[in-house]
Amino acid sequence: MQNPLRSWLLLIFIGMIWGSSFILMKKGLVVFADTQIAALRMGMAWLVTLPFLIGRFKEITKREWLILLSVGLFGSAIPAFLFATAQTKIDSSLTGMLNSLVPLLTMIFGLLFFGLRTWFLQVVGLMIGFVGALLLIVMPDGIDGFKPHALLVVLASTCYAFNLNIVRKYLSKMPSILITAGSFLWVGPLCLIYLFSTDFTSRFEHEYALISFSSIAILAVVGTTLAVVMFNKLIQSGGPLFASMVTYIVPIIAIIWGTLDGETVSLWSISGVFVILAGVYLVNRPSVNNGL
Repeated sequence: MQNPLRSWLLLIFIGMIWGSSFILMKKGLVVFADTQIAALRMGMAWLVTLPFLIGRFKEITKREWLILLSVGLFGSAIPAFLFATAQTKIDSSLTGMLNSLVPLLTMIFGLLFFGLRTWFLQVVGLMIGFVGALLLIVMPDGIDGFKPHALLVVLASTCYAFNLNIVRKYLSKMPSILITAGSFLWVGPLCLIYLFSTDFTSRFEHEYALISFSSIAILAVVGTTLAVVMFNKLIQSGGPLFASMVTYIVPIIAIIWGTLDGETVSLWSISGVFVILAGVYLVNRPSVNNGL
């Protein structure tokens, strides 16, 4: 590992950023609609990354542009809308906990479509991880315990998992900033067009509008762009297995923020996320090629 201290600090910093993204969405929902939050997030991310793309269009082939379309949709736009809609009904802490399914789902897509080989312990890890997900989605509180909007988080995590396999297989040699900027070019402009066709501007009359807008701006600039670039650098310096350890940090930060904001985090929920992370540990243990 190159510069272990730097890699550890980067790992913790990325985990804190991504773990804070769910509470930022929650604060944005105080004033703006879920679809407006997602569209604003994508639009701002596009504007921030556009300067890095100017003058470099010729570095991307026609085939790579089509792949970047997939990355823009499955790696950014669709999950952004799903996460924001899910948080209209479920707590930010639960969203963060369910997002820890990403490495498990990534392995499933790798096995089914990308020729990834598996080991017995990894299969056991997958089974354990999904038991943990069930513990989170179906709480032991009778019929009211089932949280259907939690399935949107699972679907968003599935999109992320599919995208990780796409990037790993087809864009492994492309600079991370170019991947990020090129993918946002497909979705950012359309999201801004949609955003300004809504009552977005009139919502700034709300007394908490500036706080909500700032929350989404931080999410777009720091959580959606900067953290992605840093994560790719972390993979290069510390390796994919080390980088995948961010999975263990994100739900912890999400739980802390949720608790500070008055959300109730039950022992049942904490048990569920620990079961998921146990599965993630087994999935990552045999091979360094299975990290996020």
